[in-house]
Amino acid sequence: MSGDDRVVKEKGNYLRIRLHWLILLISTDIFFIFLVWIANLNALRSLVLIIILYTLLSVAAGYAADRIRDKGRIRAAEDYLERQGEYEEQELLAVTDQIWHASMRRAFELLREEHMLNSERQQALVSYQEFIEAWTHEIKTPLSLSELVIENHREEMSDYVYQRMQHVQHMVRFDVERILYYARLHAEHVDYKFERFPLAECAKEALAKFSGIAEEKETDVRTKMEPVFVVSDRRALGFMLSQIYANAFKYTKRIGGIVMTDGWTEEGGIHLAVRDNGEGVPAQDIPFLFDKGFTGNHPGRQNATGMGLYFVKKYAKILGIEVQIEETASAEGGFGIELIFPVVTDLTVQMQLPETELKYKIEGKAIIK
Repeated sequence: MSGDDRVVKEKGNYLRIRLHWLILLISTDIFFIFLVWIANLNALRSLVLIIILYTLLSVAAGYAADRIRDKGRIRAAEDYLERQGEYEEQELLAVTDQIWHASMRRAFELLREEHMLNSERQQALVSYQEFIEAWTHEIKTPLSLSELVIENHREEMSDYVYQRMQHVQHMVRFDVERILYYARLHAEHVDYKFERFPLAECAKEALAKFSGIAEEKETDVRTKMEPVFVVSDRRALGFMLSQIYANAFKYTKRIGGIVMTDGWTEEGGIHLAVRDNGEGVPAQDIPFLFDKGFTGNHPGRQNATGMGLYFVKKYAKILGIEVQIEETASAEGGFGIELIFPVVTDLTVQMQLPETELKYKIEGKAIIK
């Protein structure tokens, strides 16, 4: 809406609110004009002009006075909403009609109570977050100890038991890592270290964490990556890939399962796709896959947390990576997630709370090698 349209709308609203006064004023003018017509017909024309002119001047003066009062009320209301102090309450009451004072005092009281409740909730949330973060750091000690015990008693275990114990260790660390990265999403100050590194190497490191489950499920792991470099935060990208791989290994076929990783370059971007040959995702669930806590209608996903792809989407936004869903991943069917990295020749990271803005200087097809 343009400025002129807004002014016209405001004036229309003003007239609509005060329509009964305008009708009363016009009725009064008509009554006095009628009296003049009865008393002195010769003076009717000049007196009618005076009456109409006086009415117009009165309306204009009333409108100007109302606008000044409205601006004062708006300014007082904005000051109160910004500070919500007792002084601002009194200032707002001073520019408001007496009839509204009782309702406004009740509103002030409700706002104060809500503000106190919000403060208490915020403090409780901060305490809970600090407790979770402390717990995730403390749990690392018994995890490290259990790993040491497993390694020291490796010869006493069969290969199957040893692999299963390693898989359990990985899953526990995977869940602890999720908690840490979730807390990191809501932290006020987070430093992301952007560097240039081989994309295939980062994918290989993330994929190595699932070697145990790949052997256990006898999943065929296929990798086809072009030797390209990307600019990103390596740890955060590794965490994103681990969430994608966790989904792929979980939902690939139980017998004859395949998890594929493809990396290639196209005009304007570097692509990385992780695909599985599972049953896929119902079409009605696809628009909501990245929503927090969404598990969908698929029977195999009822025990899921719905957090993995939520993390992927959140960190992709922070790192400046585009995320796409491949509804039909391959000839075998299934499902896939594709990451598209910008081709970066110069990187400037500009931190702006509460979100991170990334500004890239992208140059045609040039790939950083």
